[in-house]
Amino acid sequence: MKRLKRIIIEHKTAIALAIFASIIVAFPQVYFRIDHKEISQETGQPIYQGIELLPDSPWSARVREVQDGHPNFGSIYYKDGKDNPYLFQPLGSMAVGYMGKVFSLDINNTLLLSRFVLTFVAFFLIYGFVFLFSRNKLVALSSASVLLLAESVLSFFGIKQLLHGISPDDFLRIARPVNPAMIYVLFFGLLSSFYLFYKKTDKRWLYGIASAVLFGLNFYNYFYSWTYLYAFGGILVLIFLIRKKWKDALKIGSIFLGGVLLAIPYIVNIYRATIHPAYVEAGLRNGIIETHAPIFVGFVVIIALVFFLLWFPRKNKNKYFFGLALLITPFVTMSQQLITGKLLQVFHYHWFFHKPIAVIFVLIIIFYILDHKNLISYKKALTILIITTSFATGIFIQIASYYGGDNDGGEVAIERQKYGPIVKWLNKNAQKEAVVFANNEVSHMVVIYTPLNVFYHRAGMFSLSATKERLLNIIFSFYRLRGVGMEDTREIFFAERGYLSSNIYGMHYRELLGSYEAIPDEKIEEILDIYIKTLSIPTTDWLKKMLAKYEVEYMIWDKKSDPEWRLEQYSFLKESAVFRDIVIYFFRP
Repeated sequence: MKRLKRIIIEHKTAIALAIFASIIVAFPQVYFRIDHKEISQETGQPIYQGIELLPDSPWSARVREVQDGHPNFGSIYYKDGKDNPYLFQPLGSMAVGYMGKVFSLDINNTLLLSRFVLTFVAFFLIYGFVFLFSRNKLVALSSASVLLLAESVLSFFGIKQLLHGISPDDFLRIARPVNPAMIYVLFFGLLSSFYLFYKKTDKRWLYGIASAVLFGLNFYNYFYSWTYLYAFGGILVLIFLIRKKWKDALKIGSIFLGGVLLAIPYIVNIYRATIHPAYVEAGLRNGIIETHAPIFVGFVVIIALVFFLLWFPRKNKNKYFFGLALLITPFVTMSQQLITGKLLQVFHYHWFFHKPIAVIFVLIIIFYILDHKNLISYKKALTILIITTSFATGIFIQIASYYGGDNDGGEVAIERQKYGPIVKWLNKNAQKEAVVFANNEVSHMVVIYTPLNVFYHRAGMFSLSATKERLLNIIFSFYRLRGVGMEDTREIFFAERGYLSSNIYGMHYRELLGSYEAIPDEKIEEILDIYIKTLSIPTTDWLKKMLAKYEVEYMIWDKKSDPEWRLEQYSFLKESAVFRDIVIYFFRP
């Protein structure tokens, strides 16, 4: 207890800033409830109807899936395939989902709580690692502030946007449900415990166990975390082997081996996924590209490495090689395709690992130089400048996004309140796991705010349940409802090539050729030919067949968004509820 009290007193500034950062991250969601309590003149009801600032992220639906009793993530959006091997690691969503269940919270309050808790923990762990490594509180406070609140301006584009008075991001990235907050919690938690083990401190065995456990847990949270960490571990072991420090290399390797042992269930899951009939197609949709082409590591990494080689002190050899290994790791993660022939979405490494580590080391070196030259007043002034600027930037991004965001803020957030009565009706009247057919926006509301599944979801194509036949059936059903017939099919399909590309081939052509619209013409022709052949089946028969095939029970029609659907003409649909421009139908096979 005395030690805890001493830690709190010693690091009270970090704790205070972590709390302040958490408030900045969570406040827009809280304020939205207060800001829109007034009665709408159109509906006679309060504007706020329970739809909060979280729908744009895919992680919201994943947290809901956990709370609905499906933490396996075999099929997040579809009714079938719940027992399939998962392709998206569930740990982060499980942590957030169960955090809410402990306190019996709904999805809104679950994510609100996580924004407070995870931001605080992430801030303190970043601070903790940098402090342990540098023994400098000022650089630790600066690093945590920049990475969580001003990360989006650490680029030319971000600075340019900010100087023009435009938010460089749509809400802070750390405010997204689950990740990147959980990425940072596990990543910097691991680096902190592993560095204490690496330093040969007292209770080394305890830090070794903690490191092995955290290494193992990273397998279950984010693919790019464990691949980065094992590249780092491999480099560190190699450095010690070159230095002929055999025992140290063995001890470090044992930690990584312990992590692998904890990851055995994950490895088994991946094996099961690879032998699934839909794995190859799903892998392509998830952005895996077959290539041996080299990838540029990025200027931020090179600049940080140059800073390190020129100015980082070499007196403490172990600390020097630890930092060197972290900064060399990007050259491995960005080059693995030279051997494997499989290129991943490498920007994930840049966003969450390469850039944060580079920023941390540049700041450590700058503060070291100021210390070395005994420029104490400059060091304090720089700290105040960085922290003040970071927090001011974070506040600006949150305010600008709240009032004018294109994804979750501004008029978009207010417009989405019309879906509040819909999800309330479904929660009251539909059986759990029922399937809903609706447009893109309504379907996303359904998977976040109800325990139901959907016929279509914009992220559904990334699961093993999403066969090409299924995806074509889904897309063709929407075109049928729009009345797209023989005479205008070609024109519409080529005009909407990006829509077809993303919904059938996922991220494949975006990653391979640079954009969704870059899909080859022959692929559009292939889809077009299949659709034309299906037109021999009348739309009424086609639609009834698809609803029965995928066990749809409800169709939701937003007349304002999709006036062409005209669902009242189908005798097998029974009107169940009407909410202004939105009608809910029950399907009678």
